[in-house]
Amino acid sequence: MVLPASGDISNSQHTGTVRTSPDPKQIDSKPQFNPRNLWPDIIKCPENEWTFEYTEIMNKLGTDEAKVQLTKKKMEKCLMYFHKLRKEMKLFDHTYTAACILFYRYWYKYDLPPTIPQCIHLAQAILVTACKTMENNRPTEHYIKATCEFMVKDGPSPAGQKLNLEKLKWEVRDQLVSYEKKVLCQLGFDLSIENPKELIEEIFSGYYRHVRDTDIDASFKECLPALLQEARNFIIQTGTQPISLLCDGYTLVVVALIFAGVTFQKVKEPNFKFPHNFFKKRFPVVTTSARIASLFSQYQILERTFFDLKSNKGTALSITASEIDKIIDEDDQSGSKPFNPYDYEHIKEGEVNEELLEYTERKIEELSNRIMSEKSVKRTIEPVSEQILKKQRI
Repeated sequence: MVLPASGDISNSQHTGTVRTSPDPKQIDSKPQFNPRNLWPDIIKCPENEWTFEYTEIMNKLGTDEAKVQLTKKKMEKCLMYFHKLRKEMKLFDHTYTAACILFYRYWYKYDLPPTIPQCIHLAQAILVTACKTMENNRPTEHYIKATCEFMVKDGPSPAGQKLNLEKLKWEVRDQLVSYEKKVLCQLGFDLSIENPKELIEEIFSGYYRHVRDTDIDASFKECLPALLQEARNFIIQTGTQPISLLCDGYTLVVVALIFAGVTFQKVKEPNFKFPHNFFKKRFPVVTTSARIASLFSQYQILERTFFDLKSNKGTALSITASEIDKIIDEDDQSGSKPFNPYDYEHIKEGEVNEELLEYTERKIEELSNRIMSEKSVKRTIEPVSEQILKKQRI
């Protein structure tokens, strides 16, 4: 609700009298309009607590075997929908992970609709919300077409009954509008997803690589790309399990990197170790070997409880605190609040160094050269007669 300006509140109600125009001198004496008073530096979205104990997550699934199997069946259908539409619509990986996060949040708070077709309509609304949040919003027809194709091929239909595709499209469109409103309202418009796939790309982006990571040892810099790629795969694969309910986005990135580090040490480099305070400098969460080992153990329990998939880590998650201690070197953080290097107040000045500016200029030049070379290739492929005709039309 927009209220009248403070000076007009007393006159905001109808009094039956005509208000006279203000004195020009009074107007000049008023302070000038300052947009920062009404439009802040950053818009803060609503935030709620979305992480729970693993026992709470398992209790939510329940113990009634018939109900558990029905819930899993509906979950599998929705997760399969996300997976297929990610390929069909060429969605970003972080859009897929965002959809999985929102899906598990909805299930934990409100459970799933009673039928599988309704679950697919819910999944469509969640995917659209994830798309709008993480990347560009596709035309509505794209979602409807892909969803109808999924329902025809993989969705349930009565035996011997042929689906009317045109009628189905209108139903899917109506359900999208209805469920999208429902999802946003029920989740309290809380789109603060803390998407781990997006976070890992941001934390290790070109900006921080040239501003923050200048003191990293050269040998570690060589193996960092391989660690990041392994961590990315780990994060994407966690989408099929309710791990986003177990830990926040930053913690999940830490877990993924430590998993990648332990694997790297076992397979490639026995003496591998993260630099001193590597996690403390980059993540606003407490990183201790005991806490991370506990999360690995809980992840393994949830994996066994929910879905038996090819992407499951299984015994690879049996990582002890002593194994983690061998690859991390963090100062004691007990009793102190973790420092958040990504807080807006700390980064709003946007300070950069010369190395980053040179890197940015080089990337822009490379992009420009590639675009120009692609244009020249297109022109040479076209016959000369067609090029002349185009010029004449112009």
